[in-house]
Amino acid sequence: MPVLGMNRRNALIQKYNSREAIKGVNQKFETKQRLAEAGVPVPETLTLIGDEADLAAFDFAHLPDAFAVKPNRGRRGEGVILVDGRVAENEGGGWRQLNGEVLTPAMLTQHVRRIMAGELSLEGSNTDAALFEPLIRTHPDFARLVPYGLADIRIICLGDIPLMAMTRLPTIESRGRANLHQGAVGAAIDFASGAIFRAVLGQDEVDDHPSTHERLIGQVIPLWAEVVQAARRCSGALDLGYVGVDLVIDATAGVQVLECNAYPGLEIQNVNAAGLGGRINRAELRIAVRERQAQRERSHARNWEHPGERYTGVRPLTSLGAAIRSAATQAVQSWQPPLAA
Repeated sequence: MPVLGMNRRNALIQKYNSREAIKGVNQKFETKQRLAEAGVPVPETLTLIGDEADLAAFDFAHLPDAFAVKPNRGRRGEGVILVDGRVAENEGGGWRQLNGEVLTPAMLTQHVRRIMAGELSLEGSNTDAALFEPLIRTHPDFARLVPYGLADIRIICLGDIPLMAMTRLPTIESRGRANLHQGAVGAAIDFASGAIFRAVLGQDEVDDHPSTHERLIGQVIPLWAEVVQAARRCSGALDLGYVGVDLVIDATAGVQVLECNAYPGLEIQNVNAAGLGGRINRAELRIAVRERQAQRERSHARNWEHPGERYTGVRPLTSLGAAIRSAATQAVQSWQPPLAA
């Protein structure tokens, strides 16, 4: 099957993803709002702090015991802090991060200021906002596969047609991050069954998770139908024709879309041992057929809504067919057998 290379991927992005759509998806809060309006499940927003006035007005004591803070225009996971509990006041107060380090109110305030200054955001950003969300709790079916950290799912879509899927499973080597370049396991997912059928660690194919030794091949992704349905809605909600959708499965909230990427990477092909090129060709054919059918239906609807616009000397085939059937019925009803000689 043809492999999708960088040049064709870039051509697809230029064809299907407008600059306005790309600019919009680079902002997590705006993306979440548009996805939510389209019925796509996204994490709750606790608060968005974009300037010193917001920072001064917000009381960190109102935050839950567990939360995540990230740059609204973040890149590659930089600037993300994950908190999983408060530190008692007699121990200094603040919160305890997932990595075990203590986060004091002063440290959190300084981190928010760095985010607002654009230090942890996309290149060229000189301002940003700090987005606070509840901490995602890994679904039990994923939690038993990984040592710690949050596994995620990446689905590549052309329009509302899903093309390829994988899950990225943190390892001890990746320090709990679902990042293939930092040592996470990539596992290919079969769309029909939702089951993992291939897993790789770096360049090596593996059957078991290297940290937990749990078998990966054959594991079924929980809530798989809901995962695919959520991914399919993202393209239309964000006006991105070619998109990589990153999802997680929370233990209580279920499927949640974390991010949508207008420049999805190509490593998913290595994980699946298959190319995206042929799948894109077939998807484009399906979309073209669908568009032609919709155009015919719109044309037919216009003809019936505005009959005076048609040439009166030509009868629509549907009317002509009805007339022929009516005449044939009358002929049968009026037919009499010939008299005997």
